[in-house]
Order: sequence, then structure tokens, then C-alpha cells
Amino acid sequence: MVKLLNKQIPFISGIKNQLITAITLGFLLALIMVFLEPFDTYRFESNHKNLILGGFGILFSILYVINARLETSWYKSHGESWTVKNEIVTFILLIFISSIPIHFYNQIFLNDLLNQDFVASDYTKHGLWFFRKSLLPVMVMLFPFFIYLRNRLGKIITPESLNEIELYGVNKGEKLVLQKNQLMFVKSSENYVEIFYDKNQSIHNETYRNTLGAIKKQAPFMKQCHRSYLVNVSNIKGITGNSQNAKIEFHYKDLEVPLSTTYYKRLKSSLSI
Repeated sequence: MVKLLNKQIPFISGIKNQLITAITLGFLLALIMVFLEPFDTYRFESNHKNLILGGFGILFSILYVINARLETSWYKSHGESWTVKNEIVTFILLIFISSIPIHFYNQIFLNDLLNQDFVASDYTKHGLWFFRKSLLPVMVMLFPFFIYLRNRLGKIITPESLNEIELYGVNKGEKLVLQKNQLMFVKSSENYVEIFYDKNQSIHNETYRNTLGAIKKQAPFMKQCHRSYLVNVSNIKGITGNSQNAKIEFHYKDLEVPLSTTYYKRLKSSLSI
């Protein structure tokens, strides 16, 4: 049981997919309210009945987004790891976060609370009944959709994916996915860049239509060593020559790139050479 609770599962951290999940769950709740009529809504009469019942879905979508942003903050502050245990806790929190606003909405629009004498004890007693008899059953109905959407739209962050980078060019299909430590250096020539990387202990290269500046934004850990070169400092073996004719060597025979005077001191200092 403990192993199951600690199993890592997908998590939705992006606002776009959180909104998609919120809107979908809100729409499903609206359908439940209109067609299944929980919360004693079958006794509710109004010329705008379906619109008012649909409001439950809109309110729930808003509350879901608030809950999602809170859990995202927690997720990012705890190593971007999400488990079955976290998923259960967040669903329970969502139920409690939603219960008070949804009950208030129910009392205002369906039970005409504003035109009644307010008695706190009666309101609280009805709220507890509403939570137990109405809200919980509806949330249980939404739970399978909650799990499906979060697994479908979420992703698992692993140590490998934390070190993964994507380099891409302007043209369609120009995309390279690799680990940071695989990247050796990037060379630019006019409107093209040549990417050199390690794969199975041999050097490969890809040529994409792009600029060195664009690649620097995609891989900000790369250091400029020449106006036409970016280099991955972690893969440098050493520097040969003086500041006027320096070369950067890698852990591969005959693999080297120029190091210009402009970047010589800065790069050498970062290598502690």
C-alpha cells in the first residue's frame, strides 16, 4: 500500500492544460446539474433554470483553477514529483475548497437566501447536510474524469527529463532532443547552425536553419567562445595555445574549436584552468 501511495504519476503544471481540465470538469458538472438534478434542484423553478444550474459548472471551473495553481506552487517547491498520495490529498482539498462557495451559490440562487432571515446555525446545519448528501456524491461522479484528464494532460518529470533539452530550427521537422551532457558545441555559418553532439560514444552533427543567438536562448547553459561558436563547458577537456591562437579540446581525438581573444579570459576563468 505504501509503495502504491508513493508511486509517481503525471502532473499538470501548465496553465493551458489546467484550464482545459477545469473547463471540461465544469462542463460535466453543468450537465449533471441540468440532467440529473442533484442538490434537490428538481424542485427549483425559474425561467432561467438551466442557466442558473450551469453556473455551478462555471463556479467549479474557477475553483479548480485556484486549487490547481496552489498545488503547482507546492509541486515546484518539492522537486517536481507527484505521487498517488498527492493526487488523493489534492482531490480531497478540492472538495473542501469547493464546498463552501458551491453551497453559498446554491443558497443564493436556488433557496433565495437573500430574501430570508439568516440564521447561522440553520445555514451551517444545511451546509453539512448539503456536503454529505449532495456534494460528495457529485464529486464521486466527477472523480474518474478528474483522474483521466490529469493523467492524459499531465506528465511525469524524471531526472533525465530535467536535463533534457530541445534544439530546433526554423524549418519544419528540424528538432533535436538530447541530454545536456550530450551536447558538445554549436557552429554557425550564415543562416545555418551545425550542432555537434555525442551519441553512443561517437560524435554526430545536425544542420538546421537558425541563428546562434536563437540556439543560445534554447540552451542558455552554452557559453560563447567565438563569434561563430557556442560550447558546452562541462564537456571541455582543456585549452591549448595562448590567447592569440587558443583552441578548446574535448574528450574526443581531433575534436576542437577556436577560442577567440574576446572570450579567452572569461572562459578560462570559468574552467579554473
